[in-house]
Amino acid sequence: MLEFITSNWKLKLISLGIAVALWTFVVGQESAEVTVRMPVVITGLPADMVMANEVANQVELRLYGPQSLVRQAANRPAAKQLNLAGMGTGEHTFQVLPEELNLPPGVEVLRISPARLRVVLDHRFSRKAAVRPVIKGNPEQGFEVAEVSFDPAEVTVSGIKQEITDLDWIWTVPLEVTGLNKTTTLKANLRPPDGRAIRLNPTTVQAEITIRPRPAKDKAPAGTPKKPAAAK
Repeated sequence: MLEFITSNWKLKLISLGIAVALWTFVVGQESAEVTVRMPVVITGLPADMVMANEVANQVELRLYGPQSLVRQAANRPAAKQLNLAGMGTGEHTFQVLPEELNLPPGVEVLRISPARLRVVLDHRFSRKAAVRPVIKGNPEQGFEVAEVSFDPAEVTVSGIKQEITDLDWIWTVPLEVTGLNKTTTLKANLRPPDGRAIRLNPTTVQAEITIRPRPAKDKAPAGTPKKPAAAK
């Protein structure tokens, strides 16, 4: 028995290698169906234009074919390029076509979602908007926030006209003041209004949070008449 195992071991090793290679080949040729997400890349947006709608940031592909080739395609998905250079106002539609996906031969596209990408362009308008603070937390006991000032005090807001016309101020992200007992300077990020396709310039400002001792509650304001002494 031992002699059978040890004899012609080189030939047996070669046979084993061939068997493994054949098994790998057969498995690789088995059909598979996978979902691949292809990123969408937007380039060339004219400086005087703004996108007036939300555009999908990825396209979902359903691929079918030999397992090895489908896996290869899934590991390096192409990107869908939307080049907006030279385009004017209005609606523009981009199709996602199977032939532009650079898939290996033998891989079939079963579904593309969405198959069309819609971009709406409009003229870009700009205006100034004041920066307003959002305060989070409370200073140390006995202290209060006296004032919050910004540098710059205003930022430039740009977007389509109907979305910025009534935009008089921009809020910061919450400024943490918990435990403060002295004036503090920090960078404050600005928060664009939800649901509006606008740009801010700059997107951060310098905030100075002035902290002062809280006035004593029992301290009478200046000029307050003294309470008459009780009669004996």
